[in-house]
Amino acid sequence: MKRFLKERLIVVSNREPYSVKGRSEKTVGGLVSALDPVMQRCRGIWIADGAGHQRAAKGEEALRFMVPFDRPSYTMRLVPLTRTDIEGYYNGYSNRLLWPLCHITLDRIYHKKFYWRTYEKVNKLFADAVLEEAGRKRVTVWLQDYHLALCAREIKRRRPGIKTSIFWHIPWPPHGVFRICPQRKEILEGMLGNDLIGFHLDSFKANFMRAVDVELGAGVDYREGYINFRGHTTKVRAFPISIDFEWFNNAASAESAERFMKRFLRTRGLEGLKIGLSVDRLDYTKGIIKCLEALELFFAKYPRFRERFTYIQVAVPTRKIEPFLSYTERVRKKVENVNRKFSRGRWRPVEYIEGKFSQNELAALYRFADVMMITSVYDGMNLVAKEYVASQVDKKGVLLLSEFTGAAEELPGVTLINPYATEACADAVKEALEARPEVKRKNLEIARAHVKKNNIYRWVDNILKELEKIR
Repeated sequence: MKRFLKERLIVVSNREPYSVKGRSEKTVGGLVSALDPVMQRCRGIWIADGAGHQRAAKGEEALRFMVPFDRPSYTMRLVPLTRTDIEGYYNGYSNRLLWPLCHITLDRIYHKKFYWRTYEKVNKLFADAVLEEAGRKRVTVWLQDYHLALCAREIKRRRPGIKTSIFWHIPWPPHGVFRICPQRKEILEGMLGNDLIGFHLDSFKANFMRAVDVELGAGVDYREGYINFRGHTTKVRAFPISIDFEWFNNAASAESAERFMKRFLRTRGLEGLKIGLSVDRLDYTKGIIKCLEALELFFAKYPRFRERFTYIQVAVPTRKIEPFLSYTERVRKKVENVNRKFSRGRWRPVEYIEGKFSQNELAALYRFADVMMITSVYDGMNLVAKEYVASQVDKKGVLLLSEFTGAAEELPGVTLINPYATEACADAVKEALEARPEVKRKNLEIARAHVKKNNIYRWVDNILKELEKIR
């Protein structure tokens, strides 16, 4: 990390960096991995939702403590949310309105007034925690994601001098879609409480600025990326998020990765087969059904690959609410149908694994997969694509990447696919399996060089540099 803020850094997110179960365990994820060393270095404060922690713990010491447990370096502050808060703010407004809206899956939008009231309430609770931790000191507040769109406005209303920023980790849709939001003006005004707003892509940035222009009539400088609203200026920038390239490269190269894969393939009867792979949350935006439809057509159109190729679908459970639960059932049924149609003896075309793997195990799977297919119907970035590239140390695989992911706009050396073009996706799998080794190597060298240079630490550093410029 090249630079650090001069002011104390307060990071605010729905998800906590450490899960507390008698001891502190770091939460798995690229954002935590990148920000944890920054927070330790600057001895900052991380504010997060504390609803998941045991309610037996009472008192101030249960809400505020030092992490990591083995070498306390910075403060984790928990915001105590009730089940009702979670139902309205998280399950409701965040995931039944903002999530499908921003991913343009409009038939899944469901809204109740209770959702919005709770979303406002919880954003104020997070703002309360920020202001309490800040006191009268100079601090920089970095908000994370769509759960906290109103937080900066509340902070600035009570203490205008605090520097605030938000990074929006999901897409920002075109204005023609965003205008569906019943509280579109309130969301935009809340976002403009920030001094800096970050998106993955220039297209998301342009969509946001257009919405501000149309809905609020603010002064918008599209070229330079500035918005002036009610006397306050907000910078809007694109910062494509990435991964820790060296970690995945090293994990995939380790002897333990080879041992894991030998055991994995032997246990599941996959030895000697070509392997395809997808790793997705059980989320309708990830297009798992589209992937399975393409595989069904692939095995029908190219029968010579039966008993020679198996596709591993790792499906990671996510939110235990509708419509995610019904989508999970649809995926299971589709897998059953494909396997019933094409299975022979012990061989199955799709090896469906519903559960989580460790990061080390995923790195091994990425390394040994001959084809990786990502069929997201709309995705802010999709870090799995970059994890696969970083883990391809032998440079023998092919990445088939949905053109509707953020990664498709910046990652060279990959094959772009349209998940709605089912037969074209099936053909792409066949072409990937038959690609010449020198072509695969050349493409992966290009992709790996890009991810290595533009890693998660560069992403953090670029944002912190922009924050340093704000006075």
